[in-house]
Amino acid sequence: MSSSSSTRRLSHPQVRQGTRGAYRLVRTPPAPVDPPRLDARQRAVVDHPGGPLLVLAGPGTGKTTTLVEAVAARIAKGTDPERILVLTFSRKAAVELRDRMALRIGAASAPQATTFHSFCYALVRAHQDADMFVEPLRLLSGPEQDVTVRELLAGQAALAQEGLAHVRWPDELRACLTTRGFADEVRAVLARSRELGLGPDSLAAFAARIGRPDWGAAAAFLAEYLDVLDMQGVLDYAELVHRAVLLAQRPDVADELSARYDAVFVDEYQDTDAAQVRLLGALAGNGGGTPLRGGSRARGTDVPGADVRDSGAARGSGVEQGAGVERGSGA
Repeated sequence: MSSSSSTRRLSHPQVRQGTRGAYRLVRTPPAPVDPPRLDARQRAVVDHPGGPLLVLAGPGTGKTTTLVEAVAARIAKGTDPERILVLTFSRKAAVELRDRMALRIGAASAPQATTFHSFCYALVRAHQDADMFVEPLRLLSGPEQDVTVRELLAGQAALAQEGLAHVRWPDELRACLTTRGFADEVRAVLARSRELGLGPDSLAAFAARIGRPDWGAAAAFLAEYLDVLDMQGVLDYAELVHRAVLLAQRPDVADELSARYDAVFVDEYQDTDAAQVRLLGALAGNGGGTPLRGGSRARGTDVPGADVRDSGAARGSGVEQGAGVERGSGA
């Protein structure tokens, strides 16, 4: 038997020419979920027509649910989802908010939900000075910042022994310059200064006014630290928010942000620091029709449900963990 007759030839399927790319994946919008039943106070938040609003409530009382419903109500009235910004403090919370809003409104495109730091990075990156920073700005991690601060302090200690240091720490602190504990304290001062919007000059003036030479030295150290960050093309988290605030307060950027968003909501508002509050103020512009919605529990007060208050009055009260805040503007 010949090999040709004993060998079975396997037929191969014909490959159709010209069919490549004929199929494409299409995202199916999620089916909308039934709206939750809201009590009278939650309904008052959802129906708020405009202007700053702060919602105070304890943990588990439905603050985030109310936020989602407020967003859904605005979209139902015609607001473009892309013109709504929701800010929170962790990636996990941002993802959860995006998923809940997408399910609630039944749309493939949900409003932007992001962390404060992600929003600030995008803002700074969009307006980055191309001549100063050839590469994109990189965020400095906590351990990297710790190493940078400790190296600068060690260098200053070495220069001080030679009489060449330009940052003059008080004599009682010089022996501490190379310790981890002192580096941690310096990091805290740097971060708090930027949160309060203080630069090297303003911090030095404040130190001189109250007679604190250690804070005066910290001001000189802050100037050197910021120069090093600029040379390396990196930012720490406090500096990131500080620069975003400065950008948002520029008239041209403020006009751009005002034209981009009709509503801004903040979840877990009690976790905001001074710099983030200034950022929200810049996003609000002149405050026309910009409500602030949120939830936080007054310290020492038993709050069974949500309490709607004027945001200015509520800012002065202490808050506990577990509260959330949403902030938005009237469409």
